[in-house]
Amino acid sequence: QTDQDEFDKKHRFGIRVTPQPTWFKSDNTSSKGNGAYFGFGFGLVWEIKLSNIIHFSTGIGGDFEGGSISYRYEPGVFQVSEVIDSEGILVEAKDGVTPEQYGWKSGNSSYILKDRKYKTTMITIPLLLKMMTNEYNGLRYFANFGGELGIRAAAKGNDTFHAGWKATPTATNIEQVQIPEGDLKRDNINLGKDATILPFRVGMNLGLGTEYRIAGSTSLVFSVNYFQSFTSLMRKESKFLTKESTFDIVTGKYNFEPLNQAYLMRAVRINIAIMF
Repeated sequence: QTDQDEFDKKHRFGIRVTPQPTWFKSDNTSSKGNGAYFGFGFGLVWEIKLSNIIHFSTGIGGDFEGGSISYRYEPGVFQVSEVIDSEGILVEAKDGVTPEQYGWKSGNSSYILKDRKYKTTMITIPLLLKMMTNEYNGLRYFANFGGELGIRAAAKGNDTFHAGWKATPTATNIEQVQIPEGDLKRDNINLGKDATILPFRVGMNLGLGTEYRIAGSTSLVFSVNYFQSFTSLMRKESKFLTKESTFDIVTGKYNFEPLNQAYLMRAVRINIAIMF
């Protein structure tokens, strides 16, 4: 069996590493993308030969992604608010809660949100057609395109704020004490409860690359792919971020207007793989 036959065998397997800048596009006027996050991925690759020039490529991997979102802020007109408890957990903005159950609960902190850096861990399954040239001096060039299924394993956020107040007990009552400017940030906030109910993501993946045969079926593969998600990371209406609240003085309870969220992932994936 020749090296060329090995290069063209029916099933090939490999491993990949993927440095990747990722960012979010926001479809809401109340928030906008504000910078990329340099992430990283790795995984297993499985390639099936369909013809001499067309292969089907799939596999499974883990991709660490993210991006920053900045929130609209017009003092006295529009702001995005959140409450975090003493253990660093977001407090749900439920209609009908009292101040003592929400921002005025001892140890809770109320904030006006400025920016959030999202950090996600996704289990990814690409489903790609790979169209290749014939081999020239050990090299092949290819284009691949198709879809990608993602399964959310974790979602966290690092928040910075315009202002904040902490509910602090005194000898007679609870007071809102302003938080110093140097402390207006919270890291590694768990966002899982505010992400989409179903932890799935569907997107498009396309790219160009080259493959160099080292020996037999072993080859080094390099490609640059563009990824775009079609589904949002977060719930359409946040359970924790609010853009307005009203207080009913008769019942002593709040009603909230939730923030609309639609954050779509974009990425440029630099794939380096060894196929066997």
